[in-house]
Amino acid sequence: MVLRYCKGKFLRPYVCILGLIGLRPNAVDVDLCTLLGHLQSIMVLMLLLAGYVLQYLSGFRRDRGFSTLDPPPTATGMNFDELPQQLSTTTISTTSGPAVVTTSIPGGLGFATVTTAAGSIMKTIMLNTSEMIFIYIIPTLLHLGGFVIAIYIYRFADNEHLQCLIEKVFILCNIPRRLVVTLWVYFILGALWLAGSTAYIYLLTLKHSYVIARLPSRWSSWDELDPTDRDYVRIFLCVALFFHDLVQVVIIISYSLMCYLLRCYLVGLKEKLLLHTIEPLNWMREICEFRKLLHHLNAKISLPVACLALLNLSYTFSSVAHLFQDMNSCPIRVFSYTVANVLLWLVISLTPFFQAASLTAYCRETQTCGHLISIRPFVHRNTSSEDLNTVLLYASSLNMSAKLFRMPINAHYLCFVVFVCIVALLTFGMCLSLAIDGGGD
Repeated sequence: MVLRYCKGKFLRPYVCILGLIGLRPNAVDVDLCTLLGHLQSIMVLMLLLAGYVLQYLSGFRRDRGFSTLDPPPTATGMNFDELPQQLSTTTISTTSGPAVVTTSIPGGLGFATVTTAAGSIMKTIMLNTSEMIFIYIIPTLLHLGGFVIAIYIYRFADNEHLQCLIEKVFILCNIPRRLVVTLWVYFILGALWLAGSTAYIYLLTLKHSYVIARLPSRWSSWDELDPTDRDYVRIFLCVALFFHDLVQVVIIISYSLMCYLLRCYLVGLKEKLLLHTIEPLNWMREICEFRKLLHHLNAKISLPVACLALLNLSYTFSSVAHLFQDMNSCPIRVFSYTVANVLLWLVISLTPFFQAASLTAYCRETQTCGHLISIRPFVHRNTSSEDLNTVLLYASSLNMSAKLFRMPINAHYLCFVVFVCIVALLTFGMCLSLAIDGGGD
């Protein structure tokens, strides 16, 4: 009955949510569903690739909105590309000695102007190149790499780990309905973040005066587009970025659920050992199974989460830097789109770290199980002292923790980082008040 309830209320909805982005595990599919799952993964992958291209063409940056880089400068009203046509013919002297190149320039265009224009164009080209590499190419590789790794892990390498973990937790849990409620709470929170991100993108496209920056010359300006084309561009951009965020949300929420299930697994084993409803030898065997699942979480499930966490942290810090820039230029705008963008990226980037830190804390508490049963002589009065000592030594030697980037995530260090962020936020608020007062004077 418990396993039937688990499959109907938890496992099946969870697998369907994974299937939204093509991550439905093959272990729970039949042959036809497996083929459809492969096709769905390919369709999501193609949609992501189209979104990357559209994001670059529209000049949209996830850390601050649309790009505001200036076009290449001109010299005295003429395009620099047309400059060679304005120059006179070049003559080369073939006398003895090194060749001398002489060029006559019209009086209306001085050499200093040409040099300034060339330097400005080179600076613009360098800015555009750095923006293309660090704003579009590297984030695209991180996001796409996280999705491809997730496809391999969930569809091929996961095998029976996911279904095995869910069934074990439901069997150990005294209140299975609480697990179902927790499942929907996690995904509702993810849906709220997704709605906030989509609303931010849509409002930004409505607010901005131009969207198309890198399309052919006849579409080089937003004002030159037809109203229908403008709506299509807005819709396509919002839909593409929606699927980008949907991939992130499903992968990160799935990792959070795995951490929560492992915590419930540890709590159930601890309660059974303290109440003596499980033999010490069987408890140690269950701990070995838990360590296998934890290793699967740290070695495989955390890989796409690490790629996305690195990307989201980069977006967060870049948004904060842009926030300070807005504060210096226009303090009133600080409490608008930039703050919302910072909060969105901060929440999605810190979520896996808090989940991993919580799981590590529960793993540390498992080391005290041996001491707890040693001080309960009436509960374990039929247990021999050798078994008690064995459990004590085994539990004390456990060294388990959740890892991201191959590093254990400890709650103490994470709390220290949050403390530093809060102090920085308060300092920023004080500086903001001074900036607003100064602007008012």
